[in-house]
Amino acid sequence: MRMDERGMALLLTLLTTVILSVVVLEFNYLMRVHATLSGNLADDLRAEAAAVAGVETAMAVLLNDVVADSERGSFSDTLEEDWAGGIQFEIRSSTVTAAVTDEMSKLNLNRLIERSADEFGIENTNMRMLESVRRLFVSLEIDPNFVDAIVDWIDENSEEEPFGAESVYYESLDPPIRCKNGPLDSIEELLFLEEFDERVLYGEEDTPGLAEFVTVAGDENGRVNINTASEQVIAAVVNSESQASMITDMREAEPFESAEDMAARLPDLTLSERFATHSEFFLVSSEGLVFPGGSRGEGEPIRRVRLTALLKRVRADEGEESDYFSIETARWEAGR
Repeated sequence: MRMDERGMALLLTLLTTVILSVVVLEFNYLMRVHATLSGNLADDLRAEAAAVAGVETAMAVLLNDVVADSERGSFSDTLEEDWAGGIQFEIRSSTVTAAVTDEMSKLNLNRLIERSADEFGIENTNMRMLESVRRLFVSLEIDPNFVDAIVDWIDENSEEEPFGAESVYYESLDPPIRCKNGPLDSIEELLFLEEFDERVLYGEEDTPGLAEFVTVAGDENGRVNINTASEQVIAAVVNSESQASMITDMREAEPFESAEDMAARLPDLTLSERFATHSEFFLVSSEGLVFPGGSRGEGEPIRRVRLTALLKRVRADEGEESDYFSIETARWEAGR
C-alpha cells in the first residue's frame, strides 16, 4: 500500500472514531436527560399521591367523627375532635400534611342575599348577615363599605348599592369583565372586585386576612357553628365582644351540644337562628412533600404538591337508614 493510501485510511479511521465518540456522548446525554425527567415525573407523582392521600384521610376522619356522634346520639362538632388536630404521616418516600377547617365556623358571604324558594325566586338583602359581615370588616380594619361591592357582585339585579358596582363599571375595565350576578364559587373570586387584593384577602405577617373568617359554603340559613367559630366571628354575629368572650369561655369548659343546650345555658340570647352546634362543610388543605433520600430530615423538599378540597358531610335523607353518612367533594383544586 502506498503512503498516501495509508494516510487516507488513518484519516478515515480517526474520523470514524470521532463520529462514534460524538454519537456515544450524545446518546449518554440523552439517556441522562430521560433518566432525570423520569425521576422528576416519579417525584411529581409521589408528591401528588401524597396530597391526595391527605384529602382521603381527612374524609375518613370526618366520616368516623359523625358515625361516633350517631352512636352516642348527639351531633356536635368542636375544636377538640380529631379532625381539628390536623393530619400528618409518611408514605414511603413522601410526607403528608393536611389541615381541616370547619367552613361553618365562618360567615357565609353567599348568604348576604336571600332568594325565595318559589318560582319567582325573589331576592332580598339578608340584613342580619349584612350587619354581621360589616362588623367583621370593622374588627379586621377593612372598610365596611366594601361589603356593598360583594352584594352587587352576587345579586341578580342591576341596581348599584351606595358603595358597590354593577355591570356598567366592570365592562368599562381594561380588559372588561362581567359582573357575576350570582353566588361566589370561591373566596378568591373577590379578587375580581376593585376593593380587594391579596393583602386584604390573605393578610400579611401577623395580620390575619379576610379569608380566615369568611366562606362561600355553609349552612343554607347562614348559621355559624358556635363551637368552632373564632371569637371575632361570634362577636360579629352577636354584636358584642363581651358576650362573644363569655360564649367562648363557656364552650371551652363544655361544648354546646344542641340548640336546646344553647337556649338553656344562654337564656338571655336568641341564638338558634344564628348558631348551630354541628357542621356540614369542611375545607381540607393537603400538602404532599418528597424529600431527598425519602426522609423529612434530609433537608428541603424536592417536590411539593398542594391540593384544596371542599367536603360536604351528608346525612341520609329522611326515610333512609339514619346511621348512613357520606362525604361529597364540593370542590377540588390546586391549593394556594
